[in-house]
Amino acid sequence: MIPPVPPRADETNMTPRGLAAGQKPVRVVRHRGAAWRALAGAAVVLLALLGGPAAAQAHDQLDATSPVQGSTVAAVPQAVTLAMSHTPAAIGAEVKVLDAGGTNWASGPVSVLDNVATQPLKSGAPAGKYTVEWRLVSSDSHPVEGTFTFTARAGSSAGAVAGPAHSAQQVTEAVAQPAADSGGIPWSVFGLIGVLAVVVIAMVVVARRRLNQAD
Repeated sequence: MIPPVPPRADETNMTPRGLAAGQKPVRVVRHRGAAWRALAGAAVVLLALLGGPAAAQAHDQLDATSPVQGSTVAAVPQAVTLAMSHTPAAIGAEVKVLDAGGTNWASGPVSVLDNVATQPLKSGAPAGKYTVEWRLVSSDSHPVEGTFTFTARAGSSAGAVAGPAHSAQQVTEAVAQPAADSGGIPWSVFGLIGVLAVVVIAMVVVARRRLNQAD
């Protein structure tokens, strides 16, 4: 019996049996499918990149405080208030009212009514400069935080009140910021965008190469 003749090296890439002359193998279709999937993935990542900065800027903003940022009041008020652009969540809200020595004069939990958060103060707070450190959960469920200061000429008394809230133009230094952020959009977001942009470009290059190979 004559043993079968092994195929020549130049026959390993010949057109598979059953395909007409000039017809491309099925593997080409698979290459095209993989390439289109890569392009679709790149498009999804690109959309996420475009939507990321917009989402980062969608957090609630601080519209007003009482006492106003940097102001001097006659006496330490019974409470400090923060008016937000939207109604914050009461859960997770925290406001500290610190005197020059670092003592926190906040008393009890923060109360939220409509878009205003109120933090009562303990009686007996001394005169001097105060720093208010606040942290709230915005209406989009993301934490926002910030600080503002005021100075009291006299200590707290039973009749002391905070006074009306002022406009946002007067509290620019106390504008709400995303948690762990001291500016507009954190640098980590720009870094992430840069990394994702490189990934998108790489995916597009690979997809185009696969399409060219398929052709």
